[in-house]
Amino acid sequence: MDHELVEMLKSFIKKNSRVPDLQFDPALEPKLPVDPYPKNYEERKRTAHYLLLVASIDEGNMIGRADNARKLIANLYECFDEKLFEITDESILKNALDNAGAGLPLGRLKGMIPKILASVNRFVNEKANGDLIEYSKKFHIPYDFVEQLGRSIVRMGKDKTFARKKAWMYMCWMVRDYPDLRIFDHFSPKDLFVPLDKNVARVAVCLGVISSPENLSWNEVVKVTEFARTLYPDDPVKVYYPFFLLGREIAKRKLPLTVQILKELLKTKT
Repeated sequence: MDHELVEMLKSFIKKNSRVPDLQFDPALEPKLPVDPYPKNYEERKRTAHYLLLVASIDEGNMIGRADNARKLIANLYECFDEKLFEITDESILKNALDNAGAGLPLGRLKGMIPKILASVNRFVNEKANGDLIEYSKKFHIPYDFVEQLGRSIVRMGKDKTFARKKAWMYMCWMVRDYPDLRIFDHFSPKDLFVPLDKNVARVAVCLGVISSPENLSWNEVVKVTEFARTLYPDDPVKVYYPFFLLGREIAKRKLPLTVQILKELLKTKT
């Protein structure tokens, strides 16, 4: 890869890598019922559990726009208060979903939301004994913890594309330093994998790292992460949000996925 492109990429990444994720950005509405940057251990536990509920449904087919995940879980908290963290009966959540989701353009798979959220609470309360921080210390690397998430939570692991994306997105929040939360602080950011969606994949195609943004598999996740580690070996996920922004712009403008188009786009952004 030519030096000019690398420098433009790094400049864009530096400019856009300090933005908090919309799922916990304290400047956005609705206001969260947890502290996204907690100091107290009990509050850190609540935040880890709450954001796992959010991450578990953050899938376009389920909630439409990503900010609907934030809104829906906040609405459910208004309905149930602290009991939201305890409900393992999906029928209870199903009965509340219509009111909590009123006005939100949810996706075609919205009917799965209660089942998924109930499985999150079963995992946290039964397998992790209510403490995801302590439970995470059973694992030496984030990959092993992600595997456990996949085995325990509905639609979070068996499929290697959307499921892994949600799990790795959650691990980014929990492991990386600001603008992320660094709640699982025994893990190293260098061991994270890039959450791969179509927007990130479009940039990877332009860079010649993968061949297509469609039918993404774990193999593509590995390739994109290996490339990211050539730029930031200690924090490969630093590329995630900047690549997401670039890929979204490429899709919006229906641009061809070429390195020259990426260069031209970066010139307008840096």
